[in-house]
Amino acid sequence: MRKKKHPFRVWIVLMCMLPPLATAQEEETGKEAQDQEEDSEVKFRVRVVAPPVIEGNRVDRYGSLISAVSDEQIQDLNAQDLASALRRVPGVSISRYNIIGSYGGASGGAVFIRGHGSGRPGAEISTMVDGIPRFVGVWTHPLLDTVGIDQADHIDIYKSAQPVLFGNMSFGAVNMVPKRTKRVGFQARYQGSFGEYNTLVQKGEFGGRKDRWDFFLTGSYRRSDGHREKADGRIVQLYGNLGVALNEAWSLTTHISHSDGWANDPGQVGVSPPPRTERYETNDQFYLVKLSHSYGKWEGSFKFYYENGLGDWFQWDRDVDEPFQSVTNYDNYGFRFREQYLPWERGELLFGYDNDTYGGDFVERWQSGDRLQTDLSFRNSAPYVMYSHVFGDDLKITPSAGVRFNNSRFFGNNWGPQAGLKLEWKRSQVHVNYAHGFNLPGVWSAIFYGDWGRGDQWKDLRAEKLDHYEIGLTHSFSKQFQAGISFFYDDVKDALRFVPPPPPPPLFANIGDYKTTGAEINLEAMPLDTLILYLGGNYMNTNPSNVPYAPRWTWVAGASLRMGRHWRLNFDSEWVDEQHVLNPRFPGPGATIDAYFLLNGRLGCQVNRRIQIFVAGENLTDSLYEFRPGYPMPGRIWMVGLDLGGSFKWN
Repeated sequence: MRKKKHPFRVWIVLMCMLPPLATAQEEETGKEAQDQEEDSEVKFRVRVVAPPVIEGNRVDRYGSLISAVSDEQIQDLNAQDLASALRRVPGVSISRYNIIGSYGGASGGAVFIRGHGSGRPGAEISTMVDGIPRFVGVWTHPLLDTVGIDQADHIDIYKSAQPVLFGNMSFGAVNMVPKRTKRVGFQARYQGSFGEYNTLVQKGEFGGRKDRWDFFLTGSYRRSDGHREKADGRIVQLYGNLGVALNEAWSLTTHISHSDGWANDPGQVGVSPPPRTERYETNDQFYLVKLSHSYGKWEGSFKFYYENGLGDWFQWDRDVDEPFQSVTNYDNYGFRFREQYLPWERGELLFGYDNDTYGGDFVERWQSGDRLQTDLSFRNSAPYVMYSHVFGDDLKITPSAGVRFNNSRFFGNNWGPQAGLKLEWKRSQVHVNYAHGFNLPGVWSAIFYGDWGRGDQWKDLRAEKLDHYEIGLTHSFSKQFQAGISFFYDDVKDALRFVPPPPPPPLFANIGDYKTTGAEINLEAMPLDTLILYLGGNYMNTNPSNVPYAPRWTWVAGASLRMGRHWRLNFDSEWVDEQHVLNPRFPGPGATIDAYFLLNGRLGCQVNRRIQIFVAGENLTDSLYEFRPGYPMPGRIWMVGLDLGGSFKWN
């Protein structure tokens, strides 16, 4: 049952209907006067209109198709976390319970790409910040509340396997590229919004650049009472970086982020709630030091990182009518080196070395005493190399090939070969790629095997393997219309599946196989200088047919329209076919959720150069939908907000 909505302060909504504080002529006159005083690098520029849903698609040098979501799309989508920013991308599906807060247990907050990632919520997918994996070292899946979206300059989504570039857990990949101050001077920004169910969002940014130094700071606070009883959540996130150019070739950058939050589990509709509300709390600190260089034919970086986090899951066991607490303290750290060398014209040799340690300690706390206590870390050491070369002028042909060799502390050696081909001719591009990805068992396997009395038998498990094939074509018919289509085939073998008794005790085994045949289209049109339209579609046919989070059809559409100098309207919609859900690694009957359609919109009024008022609505059609059976998502939601920001000269 949906919670009763809180009444709105109507006068806030009416602010968006007020006329601009300055006429277009007055605004232009003021702009010209100020531009004469400001440095040329900080002149005010207005992008006429930005693409809706995604920034665009590109094919990299290695034949992989990459979708990008920029900071501007994140704002236009009114996205509050990584899942809501990516769920409109074709081929991407999500799971969640609440408006604010990604519940870290079960399927309360996860991102899936083309049906991959369901083994553990979001696992098999490499979720990264600046190329560094971010996940719970014990459970080998990300906690989305610890990967703050406010730090994103843009997000790259790799829908094909990337064993050479990213290694383990890369059946697909999401890489968040963090913000840095790019213009000389200061810049500051504040965004605040309030919506139904007492949903409050506040964000602040401050950055600067002068001479060899630059810095950027951001912090945010989000909370909501939720659309159902016990569907409330809260997230606090902080991020900062400091960069310095050591000389013309070398630079040093430090990134630090902190997150602290919680989300409650509202439970299934129709099931009596437990005496104690189930809750997942997170606390995470991430540190990254990057030494970069670029000179002559060489360009590369050295990255040192450390992440420490806590996942505290408060639960209730209905069988014994007793509360218990699952406490995970995880530590991930490592070193990553990557170099690009141009041995001769049009040739590129990419090589590197990753050394990652991940794991931590876990315990279940019961009234009768602690259980499942485990303290263990895994380690991967992986050198890799990739070579590519561009042939031709009018018709450019770029073949590439590479391999990664991964040595695991407990699971031996795995090879990850990859090959691609990119053809460019006039306004057309063809891309072809093959990749053999792998996904290793995690510390979680040792925890369960210890509970089942199987000791170290978890060491007999093997990596899950994926063979990915893809071919695609993109063509620009004109500056106003571009289209692309790609076909893919995924063959997964040795997927880990739960084997229940008899005979006891249970175990995991590499017995899961599934195949996916699919296609994806992307269309972008600009019929007017102030209007951009986008349509994307994804089709998947899986064998067996019950692969979780792999809807047969997904359609996404969006429009971005600028009306005059002060108004901007954004719409996005998605239609998702019925799909199977729930984790295949644990016992229990399968389940299916119905197809759903969502329409969202945002109207912004640029009052002057530094002030914008906006109103945003989600699920404008008031559709009934859910990501997990018995967990209905909210109906129509309205939010209103204020965006203040600008650049200032550094004296």
